[in-house]
Amino acid sequence: MLGKCIKNEIINRYKPLLLVYSVLLIYSPIYYILDQMRDNMNNDYVMMFVGLLQVVYGFVVLFALLAVFFYPLYDFRNRLFKDQGYLTNTLPVKTSTLMIGRLIVDILTYISAAIVIPFSICLAAMDFRIYGKLFDLVIELIGYITTDVSNVLVLTMIILVLLTFLAGMLLSQWMFNAAYAFGHSFSNNKKVMSIIGMLIFYAAFQVLSIFFLVILKNTGLLTDFQEIENASNYSFEVANTFFGVICIFEMLGVAALVAITGWLTKHKLNLE
Repeated sequence: MLGKCIKNEIINRYKPLLLVYSVLLIYSPIYYILDQMRDNMNNDYVMMFVGLLQVVYGFVVLFALLAVFFYPLYDFRNRLFKDQGYLTNTLPVKTSTLMIGRLIVDILTYISAAIVIPFSICLAAMDFRIYGKLFDLVIELIGYITTDVSNVLVLTMIILVLLTFLAGMLLSQWMFNAAYAFGHSFSNNKKVMSIIGMLIFYAAFQVLSIFFLVILKNTGLLTDFQEIENASNYSFEVANTFFGVICIFEMLGVAALVAITGWLTKHKLNLE
């Protein structure tokens, strides 16, 4: 059943996102052509027009970035609380399965954006050297691992930093989801209660973050990490431990928000 939920989420999620990605990838080579034309033209009006079209490309990239974050929020609202809410919530599927399916597709959405958007920018510049450098970096890291096991810490740190960033994005997104579910657990003033819910979840996370930082400071990990920032002998062990702990903290926050959203949707949902 989880597989069917994921498949359904992908179909619904990627219909509009594929349109956004298509426009971005089609406009990228056009941007490059316009840039080459502007360098070879002496007409001020044509150059102004081409410059305007290049500015439009910047807005297209910005729109794609915003769509990746905000469309899942809109889709969550539409499919669970609006016109499709009655259908979705009466399906013979556990609420936890629906939430896990959405979370998995959220992760896939961010991964696809991390691939498509940078590629489109490279396509607009017709400069793909960064991919060659990334490939060389991967080969070098693999070489480090095979020649010196201790250098696996470098690759581990890169992975942990990426996971920490991904978990942070998911945390923000599911905070909105949980707040919206909170608002719809009331009969009246759902929008106002959603805003209040957002403030509650945000404040709770900030309080937990303070306690978490105090714990890190008491254990000495925060101090150790701050000291290595200016140290000539960078300690990957300390960095990995720090990012690993931060990543786990954020992942636990995501798991808690998913669970809260699922519980509110299952037990407190009011679509009237």
